Amino acid sequence: MNEHSGFEVAPPLHCADCPVRRLALFQPLDPEEVSIAEAFRTEFRRLKPGSAIFRQGEDIKEVYTLHEGWAYLYQNLVDGGRQILRLLLPGDFFGFQADIGDGVRIHSAQALTAAALCVFPSANILTMVRKHVDLGIRLIWMTAHDEAVAYEQVVSLGRRTARERVAYLLLDLFHRLRLRQRNPEGIQTVDLPLTQELIADVCGLTQIHVNRTLKSLRNDKLLELKGGRLYVPDVDLLACEAKHSYNIFTKRPML
Repeated sequence: MNEHSGFEVAPPLHCADCPVRRLALFQPLDPEEVSIAEAFRTEFRRLKPGSAIFRQGEDIKEVYTLHEGWAYLYQNLVDGGRQILRLLLPGDFFGFQADIGDGVRIHSAQALTAAALCVFPSANILTMVRKHVDLGIRLIWMTAHDEAVAYEQVVSLGRRTARERVAYLLLDLFHRLRLRQRNPEGIQTVDLPLTQELIADVCGLTQIHVNRTLKSLRNDKLLELKGGRLYVPDVDLLACEAKHSYNIFTKRPML
């Protein structure tokens, strides 16, 4: 492990053997597309929990697919607080910006748990898009999906009550985690390594407010979050509380 960088370069994993690609959430790539994507990847990195992936203000040199673990995007505020912008799960592509060739990071990224990344230099992504139209279309789809997620977060912070925000966040994570299983049907419990501090930083609330809200949701038998596990007895009831149509499912591309 490089103490300065916070990561180690691990032996590469062949994209054709990637277990993430076989999960229910993702579209299959044909063997030729898999080989092309692998040719443009340069590293496979492993990170310790809490390791910085990139920092706000740095030059954009790389983009990433999260292979293992959890990570998150965030911005630090001038008063010392922070706003978590997005929680990342295996298969999520991140670090791509409109000014990818000559810009700087507008937010930071950090590993929440032990994690692994597939690394693509920015120049490689631009070359891949120019040479391979089908992969470029997949990248456009992923970018448009991320934009839709960001819009939903704006709605949540601006129009949902505190209880609805927490319900929406946990419903969304439950749905995303469930779909990352090989057989998602019937799952009611998922691993969720989130502290109340992290939930507060996503939802724009205080930890005290989050604590009270989780107790309220538990007392109403909508969910239980304990010991790093989230239990949802009736996902439709939680969706009603969150004012969210959780069951829209389109298989996603990944790089």
